Amino acid sequence: MTSLVFRALDQHVVGGLADHPAIEDERGSMSFAQLLHESASVAGAISHLGVTTGTRIALDLPHGRERIIAVLACARLGAVPHAEATEFRLTGVPPVFHTLETEAPWDLLIHAGRNEPAPAPGNDPDGYEQALLADYEDVFGPLIAGQAI
Repeated sequence: MTSLVFRALDQHVVGGLADHPAIEDERGSMSFAQLLHESASVAGAISHLGVTTGTRIALDLPHGRERIIAVLACARLGAVPHAEATEFRLTGVPPVFHTLETEAPWDLLIHAGRNEPAPAPGNDPDGYEQALLADYEDVFGPLIAGQAI
């Protein structure tokens, strides 16, 4: 089976829904293609800061598009959003990515990651999809169905 993030984003983009809304909020809409681009960019940037498959990342973000992008970026890398992670944290409004050595603001992550966006994995590690769906059904449920959040 293909990875959860591939089914939530990439599959819709290559399947003809690239321009359909994936997020609709007070800031406007973001298409599936735009959401794929942003989440892959953030994933590419945080991978250069040491995030790999299985890395735990604390996501202390309010509900909204940055949280959605962050969850999808983690899924592209196989990272685990976890409230008690200490080495890697994504917090604040606007978000800042914290490591033990550095901090990177959200805008930097998006721009830096555009040079090497992270691809969706072919499949997920055992139990990964179930864990993400349990914690982030509000993100993955609508997207997998091709609907806007």
